[in-house]
Amino acid sequence: MRETTTTQLSPIRYEIFVHRLWAIGEEGRIALQKVSASPIVVQGGECMSSFYSPDGTMILACSGHLRFAAATSDAIKKLIECFGESPGFFDGDQIFHNDPYVAGSHTYDQMVVMPIFYNGELIAWTASSSHTADTGGLLRGGATEVFHEGIKILGLKVVERGEFREDVFKTIVEQCRDPEYVGLDLKSRIAANNVCSRRLLDLVEKFGSGFIKAACQKLIRDSEELARAKLRALPDGTWRSRMYASALEPKTRKSQLIPIHVEIKKQKDELYIDLSGTGPQMNNDFNSTFPSTFAHVTIALTNQLFWDVPWNDGKMVPVHLKVPEGSILNCKYPAACGAAPMIGNFLVGALSECLSKMLYAGGLKDDVNACWTGWWYWGGPGYLYGGHNREGLTTAQGLYDIHGGGLGAAPTRDGVDSGGHMNIPSGGISDIERTEMQYPFVYFTRRHVRDGYGFGKFRGGAGSERLLMIYGSKDASVDFRPYGAVPHGSFGLFGAHPVGFGGTRVLFTTDRLMDRLAKGEYPAGPDEGVPGGWGQPVVPEGNPPRIPLPEFSLIADYTQSGGGFGDPLDRAPEAVERDLQEALVSRSTAERLYGVVLDEAGTVNRQATDKKRESIRAERRSRGKPPAGKTSSVARRNVNGSVVLRFHEYLEVASAGNELLIRCRKCGHVFCSAAENYKLYALEIRRDLDELAGHRVPSGEPYVGHYLEYACPGCVTLLQIDTYCPSQGGETPLWDIQLDAQSLARRS
Repeated sequence: MRETTTTQLSPIRYEIFVHRLWAIGEEGRIALQKVSASPIVVQGGECMSSFYSPDGTMILACSGHLRFAAATSDAIKKLIECFGESPGFFDGDQIFHNDPYVAGSHTYDQMVVMPIFYNGELIAWTASSSHTADTGGLLRGGATEVFHEGIKILGLKVVERGEFREDVFKTIVEQCRDPEYVGLDLKSRIAANNVCSRRLLDLVEKFGSGFIKAACQKLIRDSEELARAKLRALPDGTWRSRMYASALEPKTRKSQLIPIHVEIKKQKDELYIDLSGTGPQMNNDFNSTFPSTFAHVTIALTNQLFWDVPWNDGKMVPVHLKVPEGSILNCKYPAACGAAPMIGNFLVGALSECLSKMLYAGGLKDDVNACWTGWWYWGGPGYLYGGHNREGLTTAQGLYDIHGGGLGAAPTRDGVDSGGHMNIPSGGISDIERTEMQYPFVYFTRRHVRDGYGFGKFRGGAGSERLLMIYGSKDASVDFRPYGAVPHGSFGLFGAHPVGFGGTRVLFTTDRLMDRLAKGEYPAGPDEGVPGGWGQPVVPEGNPPRIPLPEFSLIADYTQSGGGFGDPLDRAPEAVERDLQEALVSRSTAERLYGVVLDEAGTVNRQATDKKRESIRAERRSRGKPPAGKTSSVARRNVNGSVVLRFHEYLEVASAGNELLIRCRKCGHVFCSAAENYKLYALEIRRDLDELAGHRVPSGEPYVGHYLEYACPGCVTLLQIDTYCPSQGGETPLWDIQLDAQSLARRS
């Protein structure tokens, strides 16, 4: 058969091939979900089918969990390096892998890879990946090195030359608490690979192997070219984000804050990501290996920047990543990394803040979103349960309501309430009835969190909260983390709040609960726990990694919400009224933060609202002072020049003769030269977190950070709200948008 070069490819046949390859990957993913036993896979969508070239380069990933697709290339390359000659790979082989120091985030990320041969020639690989609940190690939360986290396998042939290896299969699954459960997960990956390989070979028969090889190479090259073209269309500059995470400090048994610092520098068609300044690795499982960090970087870029570029390794060629070894985002072996996806989610949030501001400056507003990862605080009972259910079956799995978190606001609309999870385009939230069948739980409520979203001109999407009872189990337990009393992983855009302060995560002990239920009473939500006499909050001494859940105790929990967009005082009063009617915002918050006053009937009082908003602006002006302690030399200039770049909802770069200056779009106030940090000349307002929330975290500890609000000195419009923890140091005000002078000069 004559080989086909990429220059000889028929454009029509090429497009048909690409769409069919995507459809095959989706068919494989669906087959995996049909066979799997895991709620996180079947309902939550944490799985992926994808294709790779003979050397392990990703050709195409489909709509499952993006973390898996980004990681598998490294696994295949490592397998080739270690086992390519001995024992070698043959038609019908399928190889199990779950080493997080090679690929993936933690040992619970498991994959099966399969070489695809045609007429004796290796033409591609397919891989299926999913999250499984148990690896036989310590129950989640207690590991201090990777050896505690169960089976960690570089590569084992679970299928050899088409024959299922019962010995290998049992050796793997019998190390786990529920071998039937884990075994079905493993077989689901094999099933997905069988579908993908068979369908790909059908395409080879139809199009010819030469065409398929050339088309795959073109797909990778197209991805790189499209990624570079998208970068060239954006202005050059540097964008920065600083967020915080927290974890248990084993010696003090208290919460330790961890800064996550991201700097993205865009130059021509290259992107440089520097994670220096991020905190050191921890002596617990709250670490990320380099492969996990790279996978989460890929998630963020795929979500916002390269979503319309073919999902393969080509799109990452222009991206350069720097992560200091020994940091929490590049831990040294053999550090535990079971919680890597959690720290990875916060990293995705920080990356997303930089990307959103860069995309806004490039005019790509449809790709701009505030955070999808907003937590008012971290810690308390988690969602990784253990023990047995009412039927005596093992419960060693997570409860992933986080897949129904709130999505971030955009420049023209509110975020979506309980809309999904940023890592999983095809994700889904757990079904309550199915959860009650598998877990020792009875739900009293699952509803949207009031005051949970980020407040803004456009509000973030609301996450959910739940209150459930432990029922039918004497040995239930859950992971527990000390309370980190500062917002985690959250950002708002251009004056909006990063996240709201609603939601409670705590264990309640109860007394006479069943007697009250028998009378027809029940608690409708976490906020009724103490006031309704349903229970007393429990914060265990010493912050153990796991806590027991006595039968009939109550668990209150909430999921992440989305950040807001724009100054809350710019929100339409009617929209606030609607949120109040839907129990998404409280009356006090509507008045304090939105300046919307409602009458007794819940209708907007226009005159009182206008007056209240003016008083809020006056309060900002009286409290705010320029952090530089001086006024810019250009502040009083009247700049009537043309707009060079609108890089912010309320700010723009304008020309003034030979100068380029930053001015307010609303009132025309001139801040400074375009080469300076506008925050140095804004009004800076320190806002204590307990002032906003009116409460502390469930442990009663004080907040360890505060908001730094930046407002225009002219019209006092809020421009940015940063979370800052003084104990962690770092530049203030953070220079989040640093425009490139040469790029601006070319535009002017």
